[in-house]
Formats: sequence, structure tokens, C-alpha cells
Amino acid sequence: MTELAPPPMTALDEASPAAGQWRYWRPAAALVELGTLQGREVGLPPHFHAEDQLTVVLAGRRRFVLGGRMVVLAAGQGALIPAGVPHRSLAEPEGVLCLNAYLPAGSDAAAALDGCLAAGGWPRGAVPPSAGLEAAACRRAAAAPPGGPAPPPAGPVRRVAAQAGMSREGFTRRFARRHGMPPHAFWLMQRLNLARRLLRAGEGIAAAAAEAGFADQSHLGRCFRRVFGVTPGRYRAGEPPSQPFQTGW
Repeated sequence: MTELAPPPMTALDEASPAAGQWRYWRPAAALVELGTLQGREVGLPPHFHAEDQLTVVLAGRRRFVLGGRMVVLAAGQGALIPAGVPHRSLAEPEGVLCLNAYLPAGSDAAAALDGCLAAGGWPRGAVPPSAGLEAAACRRAAAAPPGGPAPPPAGPVRRVAAQAGMSREGFTRRFARRHGMPPHAFWLMQRLNLARRLLRAGEGIAAAAAEAGFADQSHLGRCFRRVFGVTPGRYRAGEPPSQPFQTGW
């Protein structure tokens, strides 16, 4: 794993939609879900998950900006990104094939991988890593920044800043230093993670959008696809890859 100086962070709402081939599905009780990614245009804006994310690169490379640095993973390497840690990924002009395992926060990654292997949860054509996949190295690759996720405020940033006796700008800077992204982007991610959980549980898209605080189903769809790479409908369906992976792009 190679660490390089990262390019500047961009705001969540300024990012372009990811054009890679994303799939999510739920094969085993030991995991929240699995996801695969294959392609070149695989950049995602700054975001975080409510689960621990174990990323394993099967071909090509994958680059994450995480904790103020860039982590580069080659084929056969993995990284464990703890729940609540903001990160973003970059496009890969040469192409990448990787597998993400989403685990309950604080889970033992090796045990979860063992459970997934036992349940036959790896997609057809993928070579699963051993249960001991660089577990220590994975954890070293993803140190959390100071401060963890905070509950959403009761009102807009300006009101919360005033309650804290700060200017809006000063509050925003302090919040971003502590949580890794500005307040609006952070609270949007909390709502997206709630929608993600509701969709996994089988909730309808319109109902999930309303419960998570989005203006309507279209609003949720735009934000969801930009951050997670798929539409809410495809995510809710939970469709694993039906064809063996191809490692040429």
C-alpha cells in the first residue's frame, strides 16, 4: 500500500456521477452486504458509511483519499475503512475490479470473511481472499480522523452556529476539521445512509425518500447514485453479478 499526497477534496454536490459498474447484494448473515465495482470511471465524492467497509482489489488498482492522505491499493491488497470515516475514491484510467464487504461497525473482518466464504457469498468468477487477508495492514491503512459521526442538528448551520456562539464560517471550519467534511455534506450523508438501510430492509423508494428527509424520490435518486454508484431501485433489488468478472478494460 502506497501513500501519496492527495489532490484537493471537492464538495459532495460538485462531484460527477460515477460511471463504473456497481452491484450490491446481501449473501450472508455475517455481512451487511457485498458490493462489486468494475470499470474506469469509478470516482465517488466524499462520503462515509454506517458500516465498516473492507475493500479488496482483485485487478488493477484503487485509490482512496482518506484521513487527509491518499491510500493506493494494488491487486491482492485491501483496506478496512471504519464506519463514519469520510473518504472519496478516484477514477482509474487503467480500470479496476474490486470487492467491498460491508460489516457491522466494529466487526472482526477476518471472522466476517470466513462467514461469507462459508455461505458461498463471493460472486462468480471472483477469487476470494483468504480469511486472513492482511488484516493488520488493512486496519493501519484507514486511521480515523479526530471525532466521529455526530447527530444531525435541529436546524440550519447558521442557527446551530449561533447556538454555539460562533459565526457560520467558524462553525463550518471547526466541523470540517473534526468530521472530515462540511456540515451540509455530513448531514446529507447521514440521510443517505438512513435511506440505504431502509432500502435494504425492503422499504419502497418513495417511502425511504420521505423518511430520510429528501424532497421526493427524484431527489433521493440523484444524491444516491452520485454517492453510491447505483440507483435506489437497483440497490434495493440487491442483484449480484450474473457473469464472470472480466479483468480487461
